Amino acid sequence: MNALKKTLGLVWMLAGIALMVGLPYETIQKLTSETASTEDFVFWLVIVVIFLPITIGLALFGRYAWQGEYDK
Repeated sequence: MNALKKTLGLVWMLAGIALMVGLPYETIQKLTSETASTEDFVFWLVIVVIFLPITIGLALFGRYAWQGEYDK
């Protein structure tokens, strides 16, 4: 079971890092398009403010699982 926790910790860490990079990239890509409106700016600002801390927490949770902090 501890091996599964460590493996999933690695998965969560990689997912968190990928989302931390992908979310701002997607936001910049959407907001720099010529069809971006004020509603798009508000939408993406809310998405980034809410989900960036969640992705950081996901990466931290994965790091702790990878290090074995949740082993019994």
